Amino acid sequence: MEQLGDIGPQFLNNVLYTGYKGIKCIECGGPEPGIGCAGRGVIRMVDLLRDHGLNTDEFDYVFFDVLGDVVCGGFAVPMRDGYASEVYIVTSGEYASIYAANNIARGLKRFSATRGKLAGVIGNERGTKRERELIINFARMIGTEMTAFIPRSELILEAELSLKTVIEYAPDSGLANAFRSLADAIESNQKATMPTPVAEDELEDYVSEYIFGSKPVRHPASPPSSLHSPKNVAEPVKVLKKENEARPLTKSDGDCAKRKPVYGCALAGAYTVISQIKDAVAIMDSPRGCAFTCLCIDVGAASVLDRDETVPPNLLCINMSDRDAVFGSERSLEESVLGVSRRISPKAVFLITSCPSGIIGNDILGIAERLRSENIDAVPVATDGVIGGDFYTGMATAYNIVAEHFIDDRVEAQGNSVNLIGEQSLSTVTDRNYAELEKIIHGLGLKINCRFVRNASVEQLRNFKRATLNIPVGEGPVVGELIDRFRSRYGVDKADLPLPYAFQQTSEFTRILSSKFGKEKEGEKIISQARIRYESELAKLKSRFSGKKVLVSSYTNNIDWLISTLLDLDVKVQKVCLFGTPYYKSRFSSEYGGKNEMEFGCTMERFDRYIAEIKPDLVLANTEPKRIAHNVQYGVFPASPAQGFLSGIEYARRWASNFSVPFTEGWRYDRELLAGSL
Repeated sequence: MEQLGDIGPQFLNNVLYTGYKGIKCIECGGPEPGIGCAGRGVIRMVDLLRDHGLNTDEFDYVFFDVLGDVVCGGFAVPMRDGYASEVYIVTSGEYASIYAANNIARGLKRFSATRGKLAGVIGNERGTKRERELIINFARMIGTEMTAFIPRSELILEAELSLKTVIEYAPDSGLANAFRSLADAIESNQKATMPTPVAEDELEDYVSEYIFGSKPVRHPASPPSSLHSPKNVAEPVKVLKKENEARPLTKSDGDCAKRKPVYGCALAGAYTVISQIKDAVAIMDSPRGCAFTCLCIDVGAASVLDRDETVPPNLLCINMSDRDAVFGSERSLEESVLGVSRRISPKAVFLITSCPSGIIGNDILGIAERLRSENIDAVPVATDGVIGGDFYTGMATAYNIVAEHFIDDRVEAQGNSVNLIGEQSLSTVTDRNYAELEKIIHGLGLKINCRFVRNASVEQLRNFKRATLNIPVGEGPVVGELIDRFRSRYGVDKADLPLPYAFQQTSEFTRILSSKFGKEKEGEKIISQARIRYESELAKLKSRFSGKKVLVSSYTNNIDWLISTLLDLDVKVQKVCLFGTPYYKSRFSSEYGGKNEMEFGCTMERFDRYIAEIKPDLVLANTEPKRIAHNVQYGVFPASPAQGFLSGIEYARRWASNFSVPFTEGWRYDRELLAGSL
C-alpha cells in the first residue's frame, strides 16, 4: 500500500520479495492506526496485483492471510469467488475466537453463493478446557472438519523474533512436523463445502455446555424502571458544547425534526451556507465529484496554486485519491490549506468533510488546531456527506458552526440596525430581493448590520450583535429554528414579519418593521408611494383579468400574496388545491380561507376533475404541467417568489401574455384531420 502513490512499470518488483525456500511474499501493509481504511487498501492491493500482471499460474499455491474476522467488505475480498478456491478458518477454543470463526462462515455463505469454499478449520491451541474436542465438533456444526490442530509452543515466538518460519528455525521439532502435517492435509484435501453457520444463541449454548456442562441461564429483559416513566422524566442535563462542535440546529420537538429528509447530502447543504461568506474559502476533504455536485469549480487545491487569476474560487477540493482513502487524507488537506493561505490569505478557511473522510476517520478537529497555530483561522465542518444527514441538516450544521465560531458575544447593540436572516442562497432572485428590502429598510432610516450569511464578511459576522433586531427573509424549517436560536443564544430580538411578497404582505412587513423602531410615519410614506405605482400598474392589467375564473395549484404554504394579487385584479378564484407535505400542513394558515375554497392534500385525479368541472380561464401552478387539458391556459408562479411591492404585478404580466395567444390554434387538430383523410 505504501507504493500506491508511486506506481510504475516496476511495481511488482518493488513489492515482491523472495523468502525461505524461494517462496514469493507480498505484504499488504496498512495505514497508521486510527486513521484511513485498511479494508479499502486490501481491495486496492488485489486490483493492483491484477492490473500489473501478477501471473498466479507460475505458482503451485497462492495464500491470502487476512484478519481473523469479516469486519468489512475489503478484508473479505480474498474470500470472494474468483480469488481463493478454498478457505481455512484458524480458531482457538475460546468463545470469542469461535464466535469470530462462525462470523467468517456467515461471510463465506454470503460471498460463495455459487459453490462451496470452506475447506476446514485449523485449531490453534490456547489451552482451554476440552479445546481439541470443542473445535472438532464446532467444525462439524458449520459443515466441515478440523484439518489440523497446532499445539501451543514458545518456538513460534522464538522463530518470529528470529525473522524465520518454524520449519526454518527448528526443522526437527515436533512443532515443525505439525506444520508439515498441515501442509499435507491441505494438499490432499478435496472437500470444499458451503458452510452452515449457527445462530448466536445456539453457539453460546454449545460452548457453555463444553465448559460448564450446561446451557447458560438467560434472564428476560427487565421492564423499564418507574424512574423513567413519562410522569417522572427528569429535566435534560445541560452538556457544555465543545468548541466548534458540528451539531445540527434542530429541536427534538420542532418542525425541522419532524420533517421528512430532503434530497442532497449534508456536505452540499453546508456548502450552500459557507459559500456565501465573501472573504472565506471552503476546502472539501472529498473526491472531486462532491465539488462538482455543488455546482462549483472542479479543481484540486494543488492546481489552484498555479493559477494566475486574482479572484480566487471560494471552493477548493483536495481531489481525494484512492491512496487518501486508504491512508487518510489529513496530510493532503493540511497542505492544501497551507498553500491556499499563502497564496490568497482568506479571512477563514472552512474544512468540509465528505462520506469517505468520515468513514476513514480523518481528525478534522486536530487539523484545525494545528492550522490555527499557523495563524490560519481554520473552521472544521464535520458533515461527513450523507453520513451527516440530508441537505437541510447540513445547512443547519453550518449555520450553527458559523455562528458559534464568529459571533462575538462582547459586541454591544447599536440602535436602528437590523440583521437579515435566511436569504435563499439557491434562488435566482435573491439579490433582487435584497435590493427591494434595502430600499424599505434605508427608507425607514435603518441600517443593515449583517446579512447572515449572504455576502457577509467575517468582520460583519463577528459584529452580528450590533443589530437590535433579526429579520427572517427566507422560508423553511432551518430558518425558523435558526432565528429562535439567535434570540435565546445571543439576545437579539426577532421580528414576527410576513415575508414581503407582493403589495399586501410587503405593506404589512413595512408597517410592523417601522413600528418596531418608532418609524410609523416613514413607513406609511413608503407604502403610500408604492401604492400609487401599484394601482397604476394594476389598472393596466385589470381589463385582461377582470371576471376570469382561476384555479390554483400549490405545493407551498405561502399563497396569500398570490390570492391577494388575484383579488386585486378582480379575478374569481374558484378553488385553491394544496398538494403540500404534512410539514406544510402543520404550518399552513391563510387570511383568505373564508373567501376561497381551499383543499389541502389534493390529488392529481381530483385536480383534473376540478379543471373539467370548473373550466377555468387560467390554471396557476408552482411547476409546468406534465399534461395539458384542452382550452385551458396555464401559468407558473414560483415556490419562492420575488419580493417587493410590485412582485405580484410582475407575475401577473406574464400570466396576461397567455391570454394573447389562443389555446386552440388549428395546428393542434392536424392529427385528427390527417387521420380523417387517411
